[in-house]
Amino acid sequence: MPQDAHAHVLAFLKEFHEAPDFDRLGAFFAPDGYYQPLVPTTDAYRGREEIIRVLRAQYQTYYDCRCEIHASASNGRFVFTERSDHVTLHDGNRRVSSRVCAVFECDDDGLILAWREYWDTDNVAAQMGLDVNQVLAATVG
Repeated sequence: MPQDAHAHVLAFLKEFHEAPDFDRLGAFFAPDGYYQPLVPTTDAYRGREEIIRVLRAQYQTYYDCRCEIHASASNGRFVFTERSDHVTLHDGNRRVSSRVCAVFECDDDGLILAWREYWDTDNVAAQMGLDVNQVLAATVG
């Protein structure tokens, strides 16, 4: 693989969580890549533009995002991360934390071809004071 998939994914997570420049974030993805914010509950969003639309929508719900990576590993084109995302909600300035496991798959150029996330919606909903359907709506815009 021409680029190190592991380093590419960690660089993406750092940029997305610390100071997202949504125009630059698109360059991390393959043109035909997809993002599934919650497997198996949500649909996959395909293509750079659609992925960036969904990521922008998430930042309409929260700000001040900190990504705490607990573990990461790679095997060829696959990168696995376990992390905690800590965000502040625009509504009420409440801090919410979520434990997330994500699987990334990179193409031969090292670009993200697939990004799948797994997290506990009930836990997040309880912290936000919402029901699960409201959390899902905020996740996918």
